[in-house]
Amino acid sequence: MKLKNVLIGASLLATAALSSCGGGGGVTYGYYNTPYISATQFVNALNDVDGAPYYDESEVILYTDETYRSAQPGQDDWFVIWDAEYNQYKAVSLQYIRAITYYSYYSSSYQTAEEFRNIEDDDRFYGYFDGDLFGDDYEVVDLIGSTFYGRESGYAYEDELETMDVNLLAGEQQVKKLAQKVSNISYAYQVSPEMALSLVSLGEKVENMLQKGAGQQELTEADQEVLLKDLEHLTGVTLEEVIAAGSEANGKQEILKKIANKNADSGLTSQKLEDKILPELFGIK
Repeated sequence: MKLKNVLIGASLLATAALSSCGGGGGVTYGYYNTPYISATQFVNALNDVDGAPYYDESEVILYTDETYRSAQPGQDDWFVIWDAEYNQYKAVSLQYIRAITYYSYYSSSYQTAEEFRNIEDDDRFYGYFDGDLFGDDYEVVDLIGSTFYGRESGYAYEDELETMDVNLLAGEQQVKKLAQKVSNISYAYQVSPEMALSLVSLGEKVENMLQKGAGQQELTEADQEVLLKDLEHLTGVTLEEVIAAGSEANGKQEILKKIANKNADSGLTSQKLEDKILPELFGIK
């Protein structure tokens, strides 16, 4: 199957599956995400969790549409904050914040920020004082000249002086719609909320790209490159590996096993991939 067809299938079939697999329950009771939290809400919640007085609070330094790292294909949407708790600048992935899973009796920005601090405490306990390993989700950044650079990743983020407030908060109906989709996918395919959110986000991204093309069932080369990076990040395998596996006797099973091993914590198994997720969500037999 051509790459273009696979990516289009990821949209059209995923969209149909996301809207149809309702009822019967939701994610495991008590587990939540805050899928539409904004950068500002996250920072305000951090201040509440830290018990910060008004004169010693964190702030959002940059917003997602300004960061150099966000502009690179396959990268998350990043923003930089001043973290008053540790007196340092940090770059944080918006997708990571929205996908944080926590156990509680209700969903809230406060719970998301509290769990972020818990994860950060665990990372620091194991010696990662500059963020998570490789800076994939968050990392400490240093202001060199007028630009922030990540200590773990080495990525440049943005000029300190160029700030612009953008609306990262979706409407209430959008929040409910996305949360329901994530819940439906998590329940129907028995995968973690994080994996369900990744699948939903991927499907919606392809759909938006197609809509941008005036309804044409085509993807630009730039869009295909972005989605390939997303798929590689999600699955842990490259397109080259998939193509090579097609010429080997047990290639398919080995690829499925590699994807399942990479995502073992999400509830994904090679059998589940082959029998349900690939054919039902992506139209790949």
